[in-house]
Amino acid sequence: MRFDIVRKYMNERCIDAVLLDSPDSIYWYFEGEVDSRIDHTREQGSFSLLIAGNKTIAICPEFDYDRLKDEVLPPEVEAISCSGCEKFDHVVRRFCRSFEKVSTDNRRICDEKFSLLDEEFYLNMQELNDREIMRLRIMGKLSESILCEFAQELQPGMTELEIEKVLRALLIESGLEVPILCVGSDERVTRYVYPVSTGKKIQRYIVMRAVVRKQGLRIAFTRYFHFGKIPLEIEQNHERVSGVFAKAAIAMMKARNAGEIYEEIQKAYSELKITPDFNGYPLGTLIGYSGEKFEVSQNSNLPLRSPAAYVLSPRVGGIFSEDTILMSDSGTAEFVTLSEDFPKIKVKLESFRVHRPWIMVL
Repeated sequence: MRFDIVRKYMNERCIDAVLLDSPDSIYWYFEGEVDSRIDHTREQGSFSLLIAGNKTIAICPEFDYDRLKDEVLPPEVEAISCSGCEKFDHVVRRFCRSFEKVSTDNRRICDEKFSLLDEEFYLNMQELNDREIMRLRIMGKLSESILCEFAQELQPGMTELEIEKVLRALLIESGLEVPILCVGSDERVTRYVYPVSTGKKIQRYIVMRAVVRKQGLRIAFTRYFHFGKIPLEIEQNHERVSGVFAKAAIAMMKARNAGEIYEEIQKAYSELKITPDFNGYPLGTLIGYSGEKFEVSQNSNLPLRSPAAYVLSPRVGGIFSEDTILMSDSGTAEFVTLSEDFPKIKVKLESFRVHRPWIMVL
């Protein structure tokens, strides 16, 4: 458990308790070992955590109390049952009535006593331990390996939905969750940021965009495929966006904050005489347990933490170069979603050779 980190946060802010309600926050607190969800299609947990004093208390609904206590919660967590007839807000306020200040990730109950957790708490959530780093690496290599193996079965005339259905099943069978999996083809490849799969039959050109999750941790990547000879315009756009990504990845190893990465990406667009092509879509984010809270944006002072996971997503001519990057304490950048199996090109910059995924010819 990350009790000491939360306790330090509370002491620094002079608050009496922290209430965690989000499954992401609870996953992080238990280092990915406890899933608070029953329904995996919703981001809603079956219990909440109250960290106060020297205790971690799980506030559980009466109907699920026995299962949570016997099979889900660690023995050092105190489980408390609450009646299903009582509204959650009332239950929480009853348990917290002796506290003056409580911070929470639940926006529904904010008032004079309950304040929202601040940016520092979520930055703490980005720093990964050794087990989480290993899990991230396994997820990345496994996901792309499954994709490479499945790609050999692709045929013109298959529908986007048929491809998504089989690939999603393979990933789930391997113990992964798949919050996002988009398969787009031909003119839809470059037209849409998220080409959500349709019944359209594929002809020559395919993109697959995925976000994969295991035990709360997420990775994201995008890959392209083509039947037969690749048109020159497609090759040129892939080369250009790979160059932008490479410059951004090298910048990450030196940058102090997300704003500096943004400036390097803009500089790369300018040097390559490319018109920026993101239309409000973020060029990158922190990912890990709560990536949606932090984006690579102009003038951002968001400090870069390590070891932590980031995703970079520059776009040129409707084409993404997207991978998950693990930034280490030593300042190196590891592409955890880029395996040995996928075809690659080398981008030479300064003293670096940056490998980027190419288009898999089928």
